Amino acid sequence: MKPIKHLYLYFQDGQRLALKLPQQSDDPAAVARALRKQLETPFLSIEVDGDLLLIPRESIKYLQICPMPVALPELTIQGAEVID
Repeated sequence: MKPIKHLYLYFQDGQRLALKLPQQSDDPAAVARALRKQLETPFLSIEVDGDLLLIPRESIKYLQICPMPVALPELTIQGAEVID
């Protein structure tokens, strides 16, 4: 059984979409390539419960993947902590 990941999409209008999904690949390089490709497209495409969601990237403020992938996109700043 593949590990479960959580994807949180935060939208420009303040809404949030929370999804759980199986790890998409055991190859960290493949995960990084897929993430990079998704970020280059005008829509984020996600299969959810047998339906295809096409979410315009312009509507996404930011996204969060938990736990983080082993391979991170190039130039990722690491070791940061949220402070109040």
